[in-house]
Amino acid sequence: MAVLLMSTAMVFSSCKKDDDPAPAPPPTDPCDTYMPNFSPTYLIIAGSPELLDFYITCTTDDWEMIKVIVTYPGGLGTETYTGNGTIMTAGAPFTFSNYFVKLGGTWTFAITGNIKSGNCVGKSFTVYVSMQVTGK
Repeated sequence: MAVLLMSTAMVFSSCKKDDDPAPAPPPTDPCDTYMPNFSPTYLIIAGSPELLDFYITCTTDDWEMIKVIVTYPGGLGTETYTGNGTIMTAGAPFTFSNYFVKLGGTWTFAITGNIKSGNCVGKSFTVYVSMQVTGK
């Protein structure tokens, strides 16, 4: 009889249903992963040497420019431009205070700022965008 009770207790204890399901993960804020979208382009300024005039447009948000770091192709150098809190509107391109000697390769722009419109107002960001320049 004791063996029967012991066996029954083991069967029922091993088949116990878990009444406490795992808690649902907390909801995530879409702004945690949101980054504005920037689109770069350039014009070639004729001369010897040829120069580049870059224009970069935020296509998604108004934003406050903190700084932009321009990295030359092949890591040949960088230049940092401060925005001094300039507010830029979505769709309005910005350019730099000087031209750049035309070098072929990948130019990279690290854009740091704060979002000023939409659902993520106040979010700080650093976005990296690159573009290919052909030729010498």
